[in-house]
Amino acid sequence: MSDQTPGLPDGEAGEQSQTQEAGMTLSRRILVVGHSGAGKDTACEYLARITLLRFAGTTSDYLARHVAVRLGISLEQAYRSRHANRNVWHRVGNYIRKHDPGLLVRQSLEHADITGGVRGIEEIQACRREHLVDLIVWIDNPRVRAGPTVTFGQRHCDVVVANHAGMEEFQQRLLRLACLAGMPLRG
Repeated sequence: MSDQTPGLPDGEAGEQSQTQEAGMTLSRRILVVGHSGAGKDTACEYLARITLLRFAGTTSDYLARHVAVRLGISLEQAYRSRHANRNVWHRVGNYIRKHDPGLLVRQSLEHADITGGVRGIEEIQACRREHLVDLIVWIDNPRVRAGPTVTFGQRHCDVVVANHAGMEEFQQRLLRLACLAGMPLRG
């Protein structure tokens, strides 16, 4: 069975059915996910620019605080050394996911309405179980490699937004999503 919704271009499956099934309920807390480099941060920043929803960073920004404590260094040092300490970041993230899978999403949504960057299926499950978000958006980008740190896929999300071409097309798709999901647009 196809994931595509009739009448929508490839990569926009679920947008129409999500809003219809939800009885046109407004989406006020958004989680944007996908593989590294897919365009998650770009999507979060653009949605914050065109809507009244706030974006205060991804869950990685909140994971950085835990890594800094673990390493006994400043937040800035933790962020600067994140590639060199990738294994530590992964271990700390896995520890948090095991003990409190909704923690990083809860922390980021204390300061914003839009967040992104979760890696584990247990985080997605916690978001659903705890009603942390209203909409989970997968950014699909075939130009990036699927990495081993993301343990779920687009089938676990409510909406898939294609990032297959240029920035203008991607932004048009995000604007369409914002309208269909009832996000409050800027005037």
